[in-house]
Amino acid sequence: MSESIRIDTYAAVDLGSNSFHLLVARREHGELRVIDRIKEMVRLGGGLDEEGQLDPVIQDRAFACLARFGQRLRGIPVDNLRAVGTQTFRRMKNANAFLMIAETALGCSIDIIAGREEARLIYLGVSQGVSGHEDRRLVIDIGGGSTELVIGEGLKPLEMESLQYGCVSLTRRFFRDGLISAERWKKAESSIMADLQELRLRYLRTGWDIAIGSSGTIKAVEEICRQQGWIEKDINADALHMLRDRMLEFDTIDSVRLPGLTERRHPVLIGGLVMLCACFKALEIESLKVSPYALREGVLHDLLGRMDDQDPRSKTVEAFLSRYSVDLEQVERVKSAALTAFDKISEGMYLRPVHRQLLGWASDLHETGLGVSHSRYQLHSGYLVENSDMAGFTRQEQLFLAALVQNHRRAISTGFADKLPARLHEPLRMTLFCLRFACILCRSREDDAIPTFRLSGSDTMITVSFPEQWREKHPLTIFDLQQESKDLASIGLQFRVSSPGPA
Repeated sequence: MSESIRIDTYAAVDLGSNSFHLLVARREHGELRVIDRIKEMVRLGGGLDEEGQLDPVIQDRAFACLARFGQRLRGIPVDNLRAVGTQTFRRMKNANAFLMIAETALGCSIDIIAGREEARLIYLGVSQGVSGHEDRRLVIDIGGGSTELVIGEGLKPLEMESLQYGCVSLTRRFFRDGLISAERWKKAESSIMADLQELRLRYLRTGWDIAIGSSGTIKAVEEICRQQGWIEKDINADALHMLRDRMLEFDTIDSVRLPGLTERRHPVLIGGLVMLCACFKALEIESLKVSPYALREGVLHDLLGRMDDQDPRSKTVEAFLSRYSVDLEQVERVKSAALTAFDKISEGMYLRPVHRQLLGWASDLHETGLGVSHSRYQLHSGYLVENSDMAGFTRQEQLFLAALVQNHRRAISTGFADKLPARLHEPLRMTLFCLRFACILCRSREDDAIPTFRLSGSDTMITVSFPEQWREKHPLTIFDLQQESKDLASIGLQFRVSSPGPA
């Protein structure tokens, strides 16, 4: 692969609860042209028990698939890759241990995304295949472990929800032994309808002009109905009811024989079908168009948006600042000092531009907790960042930010990095130093109190020096920095203040 082609090649990996997808595309004249697609039915969700433990056979199947994907990704710049894990990863008890091996096999990091972020990316992906941007649309995506429902206009979502029902999880829960009956169907549908009632009126009130479905379940339903002669294109309510009645004529999943039903979709069709029927019923859908696009296309376009300064995360942070009435002048002081510190120590520290970006956002968000209470406000900041819906951010990114803002002052929490995969522990430790250091320098909230400084050291020892004249006028700041060495020692970092002369 030539250098010019290599840097213009991008890839998205969608690690779903039922299937793993790899999409490779080349950027030409400002547009993406797909050059490769790979799909494997791993059935990761089917291997997860009630305690979140993954079956070893399924785990090995997943690693083998990721190794094959990794071979295809080899040679593409790491900044041009993005892999996301969905519902099964969210439920996995030892996700970090799994990720350590999975990321090695794949050759890039894997982001675990929240349900509403998955919904946003699915909507973005489906919208790439819709002509015109004026119509309001409802998008339904039935995955293996969850179902996402989004109403939006153009590329902007207006309503987003993620339900904890998918074709794999529903099949396991209500048809685990493979038996089919009208009573089981009714029980499954009633369970789904109970959750759909919470959004039904809101969605109907918002309304839409066109309904679009994506995912393997919906494509399979369309193909079956078409081969039965019930539709030419698009899934309508009458055809869906006929397929439901036809499905209930079979006594077991193994005995189901329907034209257009593939062997790979066969084991989980009933769970996906009952979910689709419930959506049609609750939302009063008459017709559903089928999109060839889904999460992976959304991930790819979101990746390009981040590179082209159209990062949704920046808008999310701006909304946070407005909602919690953050002192913007103080934010800029802290951010400037923190990023300056980062730039002085980043070389040779396993720190990348993405870590600098996260540090900048943490500087923006570190005082959001003041909107709740001044007492121990850093803990409120951490809670808000960790538990809010933050469009564009992955679960790991939110946990990284939460660890930073929660520990930007006072004692550092024991196990402050435990929720994050091991690859992020060292970047977290060093960015935390930068944020804490900046907050001490900016404590007086005065621009002229912030000095020039020198930072030097390694991953275990950092030394700072200031101009002698400034030191003499700021004994409180020097005292705070000297006290800081005790807190930093708790995370294995030696820190000392020296005064070699003017910086």
